[in-house]
Amino acid sequence: MPINVEYWSLQYSAREDDESTYEAAMQSHSAPLERARALWDWKDLSRGVDVEAVTTVVSNDELAALTERDPSDAVATLSDRLVDRGALANRTVVTPAFLLHLADSGPHAYSPRFPIFDARCWVAFAYLSGDRTGDESLPASATASADRFGEFSEFFQKTLPDSVNGRKYEQALFRFGSYVSSLPADTVDEVDAHLLALEKAVTTSHDRDGFALVQTSNDTDRV
Repeated sequence: MPINVEYWSLQYSAREDDESTYEAAMQSHSAPLERARALWDWKDLSRGVDVEAVTTVVSNDELAALTERDPSDAVATLSDRLVDRGALANRTVVTPAFLLHLADSGPHAYSPRFPIFDARCWVAFAYLSGDRTGDESLPASATASADRFGEFSEFFQKTLPDSVNGRKYEQALFRFGSYVSSLPADTVDEVDAHLLALEKAVTTSHDRDGFALVQTSNDTDRV
């Protein structure tokens, strides 16, 4: 795997929703459109997209049928339909990908083919996959290309560890993407330098002092 999932997913749990909203919606509603209504604000889609405008122009059966397609084709088709039916102003990826995620996932089965997607996950992909390198900058927003979402989906499936739940992996990518986006760095080379310094600081502390991040109150040798 290209990332320390345990570390970055713990960073997510410290800063974001405690998972109760997502889990409750997935367990309480079996229909993807009902899940969408329950999670629209949680996903932060309500600022730009009206949930009723979306959920009244597509059906649960339609979403289920689209999940059988290749992810890029499914997202492109749903995006086209939402625009043609007046629910979206422009073709995009985040909203259709989220609807397909809800249709392809269960209460205890996160869809790796349609992972939850946003700008921070896209930044993580751009860095970890080597899509951006050297003096290139990391993206400032999520891609609007369904084909590029297909690349993200393929990356997610290939790098998801067998022992890790898809939701946990997505949380790790989210927090990592958020972290590197906040760095005062203009290029990937500068991000590399920062992360290498961070790695060195952690490993040096562990080797020298016996702890990587902080000496906790449970440590009997604490000063």
